[in-house]
Amino acid sequence: MRSDTLVYISGPMTANDGRTIEQNTADGVAVFLDCLKAGIPAFSPHLSGAFPSAWSALSHAEWIAYDCAVIDRCTAMLMMPRWETSKGACLEHDYATEKGVPIYYSLAALLRARGEGSG
Repeated sequence: MRSDTLVYISGPMTANDGRTIEQNTADGVAVFLDCLKAGIPAFSPHLSGAFPSAWSALSHAEWIAYDCAVIDRCTAMLMMPRWETSKGACLEHDYATEKGVPIYYSLAALLRARGEGSG
């Protein structure tokens, strides 16, 4: 497991684009596990949203503020498929862009950039 990297995973969480919260959460956890299997430490907000009480514990603005605080500590961002359909993911993407955090649109691209993969 790399110690010089922490990747923020960004993608849809709420029900939209014909997908449920549960499906989006499962997708986020799958990407998180793929990162870990590749030796890349990652943060997935989907793990926080997996618990129903999380949806009412904080407002959307408070969750975004939390996400931005985590992004500040990350060395890269990985965008999940359909990220453009998510208001939160778009805000996270814009924030990472403003902060100069490198953004990748596939795990393969992230691994190539880190010199760890050819695919």
